[in-house]
Amino acid sequence: MYYFIINPHASNGKGLKIWAKVQKYLNKTANAQSYEVFMTEKSGDARRFSRKLTENSTDHKIITVIGGEGTLNEVVDGSCLDQDNISIAYLPTRLDDGLARCFRRKLHFKDQLRNLFHEHEDRVLDYGVLSASGVSRRFVASSGIGFDAAVFQDLYGEKCECVRRKKKIHIGRMTYLKTFLKELQKAKKTRGYIDMDDEVRHEFNNILFISAHVHPYEGGYKLGPNADGADGYLDLCIVSTKYKWRVLWIM
Repeated sequence: MYYFIINPHASNGKGLKIWAKVQKYLNKTANAQSYEVFMTEKSGDARRFSRKLTENSTDHKIITVIGGEGTLNEVVDGSCLDQDNISIAYLPTRLDDGLARCFRRKLHFKDQLRNLFHEHEDRVLDYGVLSASGVSRRFVASSGIGFDAAVFQDLYGEKCECVRRKKKIHIGRMTYLKTFLKELQKAKKTRGYIDMDDEVRHEFNNILFISAHVHPYEGGYKLGPNADGADGYLDLCIVSTKYKWRVLWIM
């Protein structure tokens, strides 16, 4: 049995288009009747669907996510992974998807489907956990605090508003750059410290942002160049500088 969690609005409706291709392929195979589909309508749906599918499950299940990294994050966060009986596959809606780029595999779409349904090979990958105010969330690629997070909050907040108004929006490089500069102008530095695994404390006086990386990419930029999603380590990128405009050269 195959299970699909689909964000139909991902990448301006591309999620739905990809699902149409997958469904057409499925209907030509022996798996024509052995799948179930869950369509998201709002933030949190993918998390709720994955929890429903995996909670108290004893059978092996393959959950395929069609959407962006946000949808994948929700599925991983909501899944019960305490037993080794859940496999999660990912069909990204964007060609420049950061997580997909980490695997360095450029397969034709039909080859991807063939791998998924006929000769799939499982890989064990890491995920991170962010805890704050008594709440914990898993993340599959990266998590940012400070200026870094403000940029993405601004970008995706604007995107959600446009989706509600049924307008199309493409977050391209120019849109990202404009938001980056706007948030950088407003950004405030702060003092803080990091406690590492070896119990050594590192203190910083002018923290602009901290990002934690399971995989190298974030927003198209390779902020964690040595991050490896299967090495058991979390890579940190810490930007602390008196002159915040230096971040333009750092990035």
